[in-house]
Amino acid sequence: LIFAKSLSEIVNNAITTNNFQDFTTSSLPYFFLLGMIGTVLAQYHALNTALSKFDALIVVPVYQSFINCFMTATALLFFQEYKYMSSFDGVMYSVGITITLCGVALLVIQHTNEIQNNNNNRRQNRNLVTNEEGSG
Repeated sequence: LIFAKSLSEIVNNAITTNNFQDFTTSSLPYFFLLGMIGTVLAQYHALNTALSKFDALIVVPVYQSFINCFMTATALLFFQEYKYMSSFDGVMYSVGITITLCGVALLVIQHTNEIQNNNNNRRQNRNLVTNEEGSG
């Protein structure tokens, strides 16, 4: 987020002032571009790794929620947006983050319970088959 926002500010400034000198004299725009590409690739790698190991019904909401929460928090701190927030805005931000994380926690707990119930049912079915074969 920081790389994208910083790069977009440089591009916006260059377009509005019609001064593209930053792109020819400074390596900063290219640093931000490479940083943005690197972080996007790292996020895709982490997401694909998680999807290869866990259920998509858990991975995608958890990933999306945490990305949204941490990007918002990062922007709040890095761009000092908290200075322009009223007390009400701060409370509502906290409430929003709390609701999001609680919702994801409930989703994970529910899905985990379903998986455990399915595993218990499979074990019971195997035990019934084993007992029937042993007594028959």
